[in-house]
Amino acid sequence: MNGAVAQSPIVSITQVTKDYTLGKVVVPALRGVDLLVHPGEFISIAGPSGSGKTTLLNLTGCVDTATSGVVSVAGQDTKQLSERQLTHLRLHTIGFIFQSFNLVSVLSVFQNVEFPLLLQRKLDKNQRKERVMQLLEQVGLADHSKHRPNELSGGQRQRVALARALVTRPQLVLADEPTA
Repeated sequence: MNGAVAQSPIVSITQVTKDYTLGKVVVPALRGVDLLVHPGEFISIAGPSGSGKTTLLNLTGCVDTATSGVVSVAGQDTKQLSERQLTHLRLHTIGFIFQSFNLVSVLSVFQNVEFPLLLQRKLDKNQRKERVMQLLEQVGLADHSKHRPNELSGGQRQRVALARALVTRPQLVLADEPTA
């Protein structure tokens, strides 16, 4: 043995199925999916349109629930959590970059990135400003901090979404179509 301690997975998905009901028809989106993701790992899920990639991300990101099977994030079975506990898990553990960015149009770039920190209520105003500006600098948008999302290109909006996903220093970052 090399002395390394095995880390618990940050994501554990076991025999997960997800069905959607469209009228009288049941459409299976996922069937018997198993997946383990350990801290520090970078994985990519590829497949044709309609193959369940976004469904899998939504289950992992606690945005949706599985029809059957177990989805655990940070050691917690998401099916056993209340809505409040799921919100806490999303806010403190997961950073999500949505395909459509989901930026708030009436907020500035700075405010969009700061928003999760306001919800967390852990940092004071100066700490929030420092962290947000540091991330905006890293994604090359510090000069655009006062702009609104509609004043940015698609690539710039994507970088704002990336900064927002990273601002809470999450254990897990999920990105839906990050190169689109």
